[in-house]
Amino acid sequence: MPIILFVLLLLSISPIAAAKEESNEVKLNRISQFLSNSPQQSESLINELLDDWQTLEREERAKLMMYQSVLHTYNGEYEAAIVLLKKSESLKPDEVTQILIYQYLATNYIALKQYPKVLDLMTANLERIENVLDIEIKIGAYIRLSNLSLELYAYEEQREFALKAMELSQNNYAQEYCIAMLLSAYADLSEAKYSRAKKGLLASRIFADSNQMPLISLMSQKGLASVAINTEDYQSAKKLLEPVLKGYQEFNFQTEINHVNALLSQTYFGLGDYVQAELFATKTMKLNDEPNHIQNKSIASKVLSQLYRDSNQFKLAYEYLGLHQQYENQLLDDTKAKANAYQLAKFKHQEQAREIALLNQERQLMETQKELDQSAQTNNVMIVTMLVGSIFFLSLFLFSSHRQKLRYRKLALIDRLTGVYNRGAGQDFAENEFVQTCLREAHFSVVLFDLDHFKKINDSFGHATGDWALKHVISVVKPLIRDGDIFTRMGGEEFALFLPYSNEEAAIEIAERCQKAIAAIETKYSGHQFSLSASFGVSSNMVDDLSLDPILKRADIALYVSKNAGRNQVTRYSKELKEKDQNQNETIQLGLS
Repeated sequence: MPIILFVLLLLSISPIAAAKEESNEVKLNRISQFLSNSPQQSESLINELLDDWQTLEREERAKLMMYQSVLHTYNGEYEAAIVLLKKSESLKPDEVTQILIYQYLATNYIALKQYPKVLDLMTANLERIENVLDIEIKIGAYIRLSNLSLELYAYEEQREFALKAMELSQNNYAQEYCIAMLLSAYADLSEAKYSRAKKGLLASRIFADSNQMPLISLMSQKGLASVAINTEDYQSAKKLLEPVLKGYQEFNFQTEINHVNALLSQTYFGLGDYVQAELFATKTMKLNDEPNHIQNKSIASKVLSQLYRDSNQFKLAYEYLGLHQQYENQLLDDTKAKANAYQLAKFKHQEQAREIALLNQERQLMETQKELDQSAQTNNVMIVTMLVGSIFFLSLFLFSSHRQKLRYRKLALIDRLTGVYNRGAGQDFAENEFVQTCLREAHFSVVLFDLDHFKKINDSFGHATGDWALKHVISVVKPLIRDGDIFTRMGGEEFALFLPYSNEEAAIEIAERCQKAIAAIETKYSGHQFSLSASFGVSSNMVDDLSLDPILKRADIALYVSKNAGRNQVTRYSKELKEKDQNQNETIQLGLS
């Protein structure tokens, strides 16, 4: 995932308070302004104020240490930044400064991948924000929540917070608005929605350039380079990354410099410039194994492994391949840690909400009991209290039973191996969507695909390897379809994509992207070396279609043609295919007779 959390440090550049005539306050405000475009000048001013430490008031000392921490974060010195921020917090500054300190702490904990601490900080900060009327502080909190959600792969929540930030900042806070745009675009990039990501990144770069926000512009341009790399447009990636590297070097933004070096090694290898690829990859591999370097070193080690393999230096190639696998495993472990932290935070939040609800219920019952105790009908009071308690706990039991029933119902709809819908559930949902689509006179397309020579994989390497292949096919296809599309395992190695409101051209484009993604799966990590490919058939609804059956039949005919034509290709249905299929069926029947 692209590194973007450091753009949140830009939220520090607006002054916390209006400048006074006192020289110390003027310098503090100048520091906050210089942080976005001249870190060297900020450092010089910070050193001046450190020399005058005895003349600073408590609030000024807290702000100065907070600005010091920003420079440490730029340099990737997260532990040092956290120490300064905690010292700043211990001075008990005003409410607005404390909120900013918590936000910067969250930024550094994200970099250190200490996600439970981040979630606890954000929860505490949100409670403070409810009492703050400052719109700018609220915007900053939503932006950090959006970034945190992106880091935890919770893209739905990430977009929700980004939209809130954009809504609040649209008219008066250009910088925050641009950062929210950037976050939204990077979410699309993370989901491999490259066309949307490119559009959003271009918009954020243009906006940043027109409003003189150089760091945001650089990060937008780096995102565009990532789009180019993922679409194998290495020449464009080079043109984008070289000025980005120069820009980050001017800011001495070491963390981003490291990431750009890794991307440049990947880019030059794609261009066949092995000297430059080795130079940037070697530079990246010299980084230590801190958590924020693992992604960069994973990219660089893969480039070096491929480079040495192509130059027949197989021993080095094997060593770097092992390092690449090691870093990929660390990234996978980090992904699991993120998921666990996120689920734990959601559980804690639900438990807290439940406890609050129970406390409120208990308080209400106590008040009711007190009022009833004051009356003369003591026996009736006890009966009513018991009834209320019984109804309450019975309601909880029924609610829990209902939740459990819904959970088991969901399990019955899902194919246990792949995690997509099974045939019965998938076709039922698709049929309902088809009816709704027809009522709106819209398009509905079906993509059928079948893994080529899958039986050979099972026979040669065993069913465990076959299961590995099926799961990886699902993992590369899922990001390429929309949330409203219905992904179904039809049986064995055959799958269907039901695409409401998609015409045939859109369905063809999705099928071709899926075909390329499946063919690009690296199978050596399964423990065996083999190739994966799939054959696709595509069909869309016609005016006289009353159900999914004729569309599925046409897609199946197209799939059959793809397999007979050599496999690993996409075929759209046409009348000629139907006539050809009928002729073949007649030939078969004549042969049987």
